[in-house]
Amino acid sequence: MAQSKGVAVMGWEARILAQLEQREMRVATVAKVIQSYSRLAGKVGEFASHSRDAEARSREMQGEHERLLENYERNGGGGGGGGGGSSGRGMSLAQQRIADLERDIEGLKEERTLLYRTQGTNAQRLLDLSDKMRENEERLRQQELEIMDSHEALRRTNGKIDDMQAALKEKDGTIQILQDEMSALQLEIVQIEERCLRLQSENDDLVKRWLNKMNQEAEKVNEVTEELEHIKRKSAALSPRMGPAFFEDDQFFVAQSPPSAGGAHAVRGGSLAPRSAVGKIDGRMEEVHSIALSTNGEMLAVGGQSNTARVFDAETGESVFSLTGCLKGINHVEFSSDNTMLLAASSDHTARIWKLDTGRHWKSLSGHIGSVMTAKFNLDASRVYTYSQDRTVKVWDTQRGLCIKTLFTVSSCHDFDLLDSVGSRIVTAHMDNAIRVWDTTTGKRLQEATLHREQVMSVWASHTGERILTNSYDGTLKLVDARTLDVITVMSAPGYRPSRNWARASLSPDERFAMAGSIDGKLFVWDANSGDLVRSLDIHRSAVCDALWHPTGMRVYSAEKSRYILMLH
Repeated sequence: MAQSKGVAVMGWEARILAQLEQREMRVATVAKVIQSYSRLAGKVGEFASHSRDAEARSREMQGEHERLLENYERNGGGGGGGGGGSSGRGMSLAQQRIADLERDIEGLKEERTLLYRTQGTNAQRLLDLSDKMRENEERLRQQELEIMDSHEALRRTNGKIDDMQAALKEKDGTIQILQDEMSALQLEIVQIEERCLRLQSENDDLVKRWLNKMNQEAEKVNEVTEELEHIKRKSAALSPRMGPAFFEDDQFFVAQSPPSAGGAHAVRGGSLAPRSAVGKIDGRMEEVHSIALSTNGEMLAVGGQSNTARVFDAETGESVFSLTGCLKGINHVEFSSDNTMLLAASSDHTARIWKLDTGRHWKSLSGHIGSVMTAKFNLDASRVYTYSQDRTVKVWDTQRGLCIKTLFTVSSCHDFDLLDSVGSRIVTAHMDNAIRVWDTTTGKRLQEATLHREQVMSVWASHTGERILTNSYDGTLKLVDARTLDVITVMSAPGYRPSRNWARASLSPDERFAMAGSIDGKLFVWDANSGDLVRSLDIHRSAVCDALWHPTGMRVYSAEKSRYILMLH
């Protein structure tokens, strides 16, 4: 029965039902014992009644026997023959009857004794069973209390289940609403994506049209520049006695003959570490960003917060050119290898080229949509390479002023340099702590290496293109094999901490020394082969943004951010 009842109930309900059934079985067993005891007590009562009846009959017969004896004695032994014979037989029968009754009485007494003994045993068993029954009743009461607690817990659990089911239904409804909203949003996202694709297409078309427009304007500027040069050549032909002319700060000057390229500019068997400052050049701008030396070491170009690039005599520090044309500040300057042109990267999203024989603007390279941070000539100046904050490197045809290749650099850069004279490979310094090597012909990334713990501020390629000098904000410079990007030398120094925005390092012409400036105005020089610190010079009043070696290796120019450039021997 327990199994048939427990099929559809949970485990704890089955256990309770089994305990109740065991209790019923124990109660039934006790009831049977009580019934047996009752029957036994009834039999004992019957035997006692029979015994009393037998004793009463025995007493009656004893009294009758005594009366008969008295009569016999009174009659003198029977009072006659016939009477005596009949009395004698009567006495024999009475005695026989009495003996039978006594035997019956003795048997009944023994049976009564046995019944009393059995009654005592049963009474003891009854007491034991009563104790067990009380214990079972106590256990039963405890179990009933537990059952009541279980029922209460079950009631609470059922209430919680009902609440959870109601909450589940509510959440199901909420989920259905959210699914409907998500479906609507997905449909809206699809529509937005389609609209974005249309807008992207329109934007690409607008960018192309804008680039074409900028190229057309650049071509017009270049045509005007060529026309001006043509007019100047005609003017020079009309005035053969006048020397070559140039304009400085909108004033016309006659150029003096340049100093001889020999003497101090000849290489003297190796570079030397600078010891002290011997001269100071006023950059004539509130903030200096970049300096460049001509390949013959005669001219020094300065670019900075001003929208004018300035060229100074590297020996005397006298101003030679003030080159205008940029609409915003200049981030980088560089001379062509033949020293006939100056290239400047500007925050007005362009790179500009000036002819140094006339001091006039020649080309505008427009196409970036962010500030141009670095610009480089290749060896023959047939190509210009520019990097912008729009995360692209562009390759330009110098003569036509047109972009012929665009490379996407994945992450933001601080600097780049050419690894060969043609410019087919370049290396870029990135804010994600890595340097990357690119093929400018295909636009593909060739190599990548994470060499520093923080962003790389500058890269400098040796003139052979075999080694690369990196400068990082983590306070280390590393000389790297350009073929494998393996680190050759690590350079650091106590107190060296580069500026985050402008911190270019350089190698000496013979690649013997590495040099970089710190944010506190100190100039550090290391042995590039051993990594040992050679010298630190506390000579600047503000952060050093750029430092270059003279082509002879006998002189150094270091620029501090606040206006001045120091010349060191």
